[in-house]
Amino acid sequence: MKLLKTLLIAFAILFVNYSIAQIHSSILDHNNVSASISDAGTFCYDYTNQGLGYEVPKGSGRHAIYSTQFWFAAIDAQGEIHFVQGGVPNQGTDVFNGPISDPGTYTNPEYQNKWNNSVWSICQTDIDNFVLTYECGLDPNCDEVYPLTNEAIMTINNWPAHGDDNSGQSYYLAEYFDYDSDGSYNPMAGDYPIIKGCCATYMIQNDAAEPHSYTNTNVIGIEMHYLFYQYKTWDYLNDVTFVDITVINRSNTNYPEFIHSIAVDADIGNSTDDYYGCDSLNNLTYFYNADNDDEDHLQTLGYGVNPPAIGIVSLNNDMTSSVPYADAGLTVSNKWNLMNGLKADGSSWLNPNAIATKYVFSGNPNIPSEWSALSVGHQNFEAKSLTSVNVGSFNIGDTLKQSYAITYARNGNHLENVQSVIDRASDVKDFYINESDIPCTDGTTNLEKLEDFNVSISPNPSSGIVNINNYDKNPLSITVLDLQGKVLLEKPFTSESKIEIDLRDQRSGIYFFHLRTESGSLVRKIVIR
Repeated sequence: MKLLKTLLIAFAILFVNYSIAQIHSSILDHNNVSASISDAGTFCYDYTNQGLGYEVPKGSGRHAIYSTQFWFAAIDAQGEIHFVQGGVPNQGTDVFNGPISDPGTYTNPEYQNKWNNSVWSICQTDIDNFVLTYECGLDPNCDEVYPLTNEAIMTINNWPAHGDDNSGQSYYLAEYFDYDSDGSYNPMAGDYPIIKGCCATYMIQNDAAEPHSYTNTNVIGIEMHYLFYQYKTWDYLNDVTFVDITVINRSNTNYPEFIHSIAVDADIGNSTDDYYGCDSLNNLTYFYNADNDDEDHLQTLGYGVNPPAIGIVSLNNDMTSSVPYADAGLTVSNKWNLMNGLKADGSSWLNPNAIATKYVFSGNPNIPSEWSALSVGHQNFEAKSLTSVNVGSFNIGDTLKQSYAITYARNGNHLENVQSVIDRASDVKDFYINESDIPCTDGTTNLEKLEDFNVSISPNPSSGIVNINNYDKNPLSITVLDLQGKVLLEKPFTSESKIEIDLRDQRSGIYFFHLRTESGSLVRKIVIR
């Protein structure tokens, strides 16, 4: 019980201190990637240190992306274009921190104090330790200590679960676990954030708080929620950054057409020798070096021989176009054309057979006969792409959910790395669709999917009884571990079709089920209440 009291006191003290903090950026670097995430409206650029912000491998001083923006555009019933393009410090912005609110409330001190910082970063291990600490505090016989940093306590305490519905804000915002099911976020009652990945950065922004000073365009009236997250593993996922985007139409306007785009300016080390391509079947846009030696350029480190390739995979929606772009001097109409898969002037892109296409350089550069920047000897080495998803109508209250994976490959020459990025697109999509769980430790090997085993584990969360269905009756061994890695139960190989694991004698918390067959293994995270 002393632990619970100590935790509550810490939350009360840190709540007071946190309200005056001014944090507007975060570095997400849990795996082999160091990604700068800020509320400026442009991602993967480190505005704090005025330098590139997508470093991979982490600590190498080499970067693969110059900047990334999320574009949103809509046409109203009168044919007028409404546009959001993010922002750049000292150049204006189309996005503002916090949720959509009633007109006139954005400048209120209450709104400003709560939403001035709209960047929240936390790791799953911190959340797990909070849950264990809270539940230990409920047990008079528990004296375990689970480390929690002040930063983690602050993030949990200030998690943006709710808005002020009296000011026109949505009451429910960021996802959380409601420990006592009372509908109100209260970490002192055991509630905690729900994230993806092992570490994540969450943001809430809108485009309606002020006029758009970056593009001088019409407000759409959307609220944007971003979740950037990473896993730490020993496989290709260790080089991946995921981002989930949720966009809600909180305006009073029904839009007949709405398009979302991801704009990527890729600088793979040396920015003067990069190419771009796309693969519509895999919903993939990728970037690679024009030759097999990426030299240093001025003060920028190149990757040297066998430079990597990177990919942008649309995980849950089919991309409707992927085209190169140059942002300078474009009008809103030009940008709308590009987002529709056209050239800026509204004319069509043509492939080598003079057939109109919305997917530029859609051929594999490993195959000389296919249409790629390499095969045509493209001379523009500044690799910028605009990959779009045409949503169609976007009415009042509608929600767009869009997810991406930023992938990286360097296990061969510059063209073999392109092939690796293409091959991994389906793997990372399968991982995303199946919501695979990975224990958030220092790395995990030999992970498979439940579908490959033809095994199910339920329920999750559980009250203590966990049922495992081994549909093919293949020999299966089961090991159950607690959060600290202590083995609680080992069941040798069995071909039983139904296996019951009884953990009712264990405390509430998080446990890992390690399942092995003769062909592989997997780990599943199970919550016991």
